[in-house]
Amino acid sequence: MVNMLFSLYNFNEKWAKNMVSKYINSNNRVLIIPFSFDEDIKNDMEWQSEFNKYKGRHYKVIEKTFSSYGVSEKNIECINYFKDTRESAKDKIRSSDIIFFTGGLPDKMMYRLKEFDLINEIENFKGTIIGSSAGAMIQIKDYHITPDEDYDTFSYNKGLDFINNFDIQVHYEGTETQEKYINKVLSEKSDTVYAIKNTGGIIIDNNVTTLLGDTYTFSK
Repeated sequence: MVNMLFSLYNFNEKWAKNMVSKYINSNNRVLIIPFSFDEDIKNDMEWQSEFNKYKGRHYKVIEKTFSSYGVSEKNIECINYFKDTRESAKDKIRSSDIIFFTGGLPDKMMYRLKEFDLINEIENFKGTIIGSSAGAMIQIKDYHITPDEDYDTFSYNKGLDFINNFDIQVHYEGTETQEKYINKVLSEKSDTVYAIKNTGGIIIDNNVTTLLGDTYTFSK
């Protein structure tokens, strides 16, 4: 099992590429799980404008990143929240080598994964799991949300049962708010918080943790 945590979709840049390329190859089948969208997306048509293979705004950026590792577009697909069923979503997971979780709202993503009964399926997945921003946060068993433009208040939340020996702060900029809540997490919950800038990331390969780019360690 390999987990990768990033802040943005830019893990094909030179600070990441050498390490990440060990885990992505041209034969891989990539499944994007874009379950972190907000209330603005209310139907399939609105979903298509973000994640459709031909014109989806978010899809294009993600596809470009994977294609730079040689993954062909025919090997990239999405779970469509509005069209897929529980069973078709599970089939897509089972036939994939890499799962990619998008950025957005982590609590919405966890809610929708439960709604589709995918938690067990994902926690037993044997391939590589990559996530950016919210998609990184939910890989932490007990992750925190720092107040920002999407969230008014700090909270602890239940993620997937992958990582329980550290927490993360994505989009780290060293702001007073971020520092305050990193310290709160260290005093209440976790011995280590990794702060991931927009040009940083983490790879966990069989319990070996490798920090990439601009990623900082805060510990008790």
